[in-house]
Amino acid sequence: MSFSIQELKQLAILEGLSEEIFIWLQNYGTRIHLAAGEQLFTRGREADYMFIVVQGKIERLQEIDGHSIVAATTMSGQVTGMLPFSRMTHYPGNAIATEPSKILRINKEDFGKMLEVSHEFGQRLVAEMSNRVRGDVRLEQQWEKMVSLGKLSAGLAHELNNPISAIRSTATSLKDKLDRQADLILKQTGMNNTKKSSEAIGLFYRLINDVGSTDLSPLERSEREENIADWLEKRNIVNIWELANVFANAGVRIEDLRQLTEFIPSTILPDVLAWVCSRIEIERMVSEINHAAGRVSELVSLVKKYSHMDQSSDHKPLKIQEGIDDTLRIFEHMLKQKNIQVVKQYGDVVPLLPANAGELNQVWTHLIENAIDAMHDGGILIIEICHNDLNLEVKIIDNGEGIPRDIIHRIFDPFFTMKDVGEGTGLGLDIARRIIQTHRGQIDVQSNPGRTEFMVRLPLK
Repeated sequence: MSFSIQELKQLAILEGLSEEIFIWLQNYGTRIHLAAGEQLFTRGREADYMFIVVQGKIERLQEIDGHSIVAATTMSGQVTGMLPFSRMTHYPGNAIATEPSKILRINKEDFGKMLEVSHEFGQRLVAEMSNRVRGDVRLEQQWEKMVSLGKLSAGLAHELNNPISAIRSTATSLKDKLDRQADLILKQTGMNNTKKSSEAIGLFYRLINDVGSTDLSPLERSEREENIADWLEKRNIVNIWELANVFANAGVRIEDLRQLTEFIPSTILPDVLAWVCSRIEIERMVSEINHAAGRVSELVSLVKKYSHMDQSSDHKPLKIQEGIDDTLRIFEHMLKQKNIQVVKQYGDVVPLLPANAGELNQVWTHLIENAIDAMHDGGILIIEICHNDLNLEVKIIDNGEGIPRDIIHRIFDPFFTMKDVGEGTGLGLDIARRIIQTHRGQIDVQSNPGRTEFMVRLPLK
């Protein structure tokens, strides 16, 4: 028993064709049923049939660098297998039904008769074959980019870790050596090893170790700096504004300086204050070196985590919010530059999602970057995660100008871009869509002025 003409007319690939082709498909096509998990064809087998999916879903798995990945998902109303005019001789991968499916099978020996009945159907199949070739090429390019990114991350980590360690080691050694100078400066200024000199040493250390501890506002800091400058000027100290600026930024108070004069003779007070100022600046520099080294380490770690280098390409349970957060950190400078507020609505519990983290991070990268580009200064970026028993949904929402209605249907097309010449390739959303398809998911967009929402739906099982 074949499919009814009414059933076939509901399929997108056959929509609007002549009545003759439906009659021909009824007579020459074979109806087959597949259970979930059953194979439609296997890799290496002679390519002898074209398959029209009437109901269900078929996934084609392809081997790349020893890894089996989902190369294409064929839904109801689409075709897979051998196509007219194709040079394929053997199926390049395995095709498996992911749910109960109904298929119309056409033998390649009957392609000539089929094209005689409907040239328009033949044109549609040629376009489908062209899309398939481009998709396979992009899939391989995408895989190569991920491999290259992993290698880049590995090289970056290797090249930066050694100098980072050297910076930290040098900074620590420098601080240790500087700590020993307190005793030396006291000896050089002729202070005896008395109780007062010991108290002075303690005060020195407190002053230089409290660098940056002040929480003053700019106005309060400026007022303190003026007060310190006045205090220094009354004691005939040179470079008063340089000293006042350093002391004020470091949180030194007038009370601290007054206490210092109780232990230090007035004859050597200028030298001691210059030394304390120098030590505070050195401590600040050491702190900045450590902070910079820590930041580089953090960036290296982020790149490694973002690209998931040295990890399998298989789909593993992951916390999807972590990948989104990592991507947001990658764009932290752009968000700050445009003063964009990020609102996260993740919910209390987000279930683990079986996926390839590195590939999904590409999706978040393209969607978030587009959202940032679409917004003016002071925009709002909303990331929402919700789920039900079957699917997990991620919504990325911006309050930019929106996508015009006359082109919104084209934004997932390869090489189509709304950006100025030289600013975009038009491949980002096409790559994102194909990655989501390989995860058996779906990506949609809704847009109005002031609100554009990309919704990614991914199956939890």
